[in-house]
Amino acid sequence: MEEAQLKIESMAFRGYGVARIDGQVLFVPHSVVGDQGWVKVIQKKKGYAIGRLIKLIKPSPFRSDPVCPLFGQCGGCQWQHIHHPAQIDLKKEILREILIKLAGLKEVPSIEGQPSPQSYGYRSRVQLKVEGKAIGYYRERSHHLVNVDRCPISHPLINQILSLLQKESTSLSQVKEIRINVSPVEGKGVLLLHPTSFHQRMKDHLNDLLKAHPVLKGIAVVSKGGSVFLGDPHLNFTISLTQGQERREFWLRASAKSFSQVNLEMNQILIEMVLQFSGVRKDENVLDLYAGVGNFTLPLALLSKESWGIEENPSAVEDARFNKERNRVTNGNLLHGRVEDILPHWAGPRPQLVILDPPRRGGKAILDQVVRLKPERVIYVSCEPTTFSRDLRLFSEAGYQLQKLGLIDMFPQTYHMEVIGLLTP
Repeated sequence: MEEAQLKIESMAFRGYGVARIDGQVLFVPHSVVGDQGWVKVIQKKKGYAIGRLIKLIKPSPFRSDPVCPLFGQCGGCQWQHIHHPAQIDLKKEILREILIKLAGLKEVPSIEGQPSPQSYGYRSRVQLKVEGKAIGYYRERSHHLVNVDRCPISHPLINQILSLLQKESTSLSQVKEIRINVSPVEGKGVLLLHPTSFHQRMKDHLNDLLKAHPVLKGIAVVSKGGSVFLGDPHLNFTISLTQGQERREFWLRASAKSFSQVNLEMNQILIEMVLQFSGVRKDENVLDLYAGVGNFTLPLALLSKESWGIEENPSAVEDARFNKERNRVTNGNLLHGRVEDILPHWAGPRPQLVILDPPRRGGKAILDQVVRLKPERVIYVSCEPTTFSRDLRLFSEAGYQLQKLGLIDMFPQTYHMEVIGLLTP
């Protein structure tokens, strides 16, 4: 394959450095803008090629030494070779380019960036694959498992639990996937296991595991036969909210099968930015789509006349209703069901504010229904800037324009980003 001495000119989504060879775009993993070195073309596609940096001649000023010895093998991180303070600025540039290309924006609003105070040890949730005695993550763009003893971007509690799971790997041979959730506030974790089969012997072993390791609070087992819960599979975390002149502690519970943000410190900042963008008043109604455990629904209820959250996951709805009672929120309502099914028949009060926090696929399927309600403001929260940009174009065609833009550094050491946009008609 072809080799050439090149300079990395910019960064692209998926975290690749971008160079050019013979007039063609060349994507180079594990490089950073400013790098100069020898690159080998390893794959040619229609319109672009993929290369590998084989010799670094002059490193970029943004370069940093990776902390993890598995960096470059494990697919969990893509940016450990980039100095953390530079990462959010690079993400801003990537987001700006995506918005111009996919959303068709001629002018991109100033991006309000919020860096993470923790560049490592921030993840409170990880999803691991199991093959035989190996537990870890897949290599990037493959199904080859990389065995992981310790993950530097994960909270110390996760690494403590991962260590004990590695010692128990023989007895977990029938488990194909493990999710570890932890609560730094409680100092405990919960396991979510996906075994190929579940029997009494495994149940007895898992109960013994719980008794032997106090760091484990509970275990949820999800198999074809249904779900089995051992111990207490709920975790609690806190956020601080400002009400008038007072700062209030707000407790949120999340079950093993409910979604929660991976970076709890940045979730606090995410909620604060949503509240700041919302401009919500006490005489306004709020509709929160894909509401989860009430992460936005309940804090917004404190500032509004009434808030309504719609969520499909029954575990998350149960948690959200528990959180409502626990925090004595009287004007927050949680509806169980698919947004796509409930929204077309919405009979509640017209919302002045809609929060749209969809899965990675975006909100295209329900966008027309959101517009039909004629909200005065829409806040779109997304971890997938490509579908976010596509939907912004659709909102623009329906008369809604992007007014404010925020970028939360929810996932340091990776190319992933959390984006918040405020749209108004």
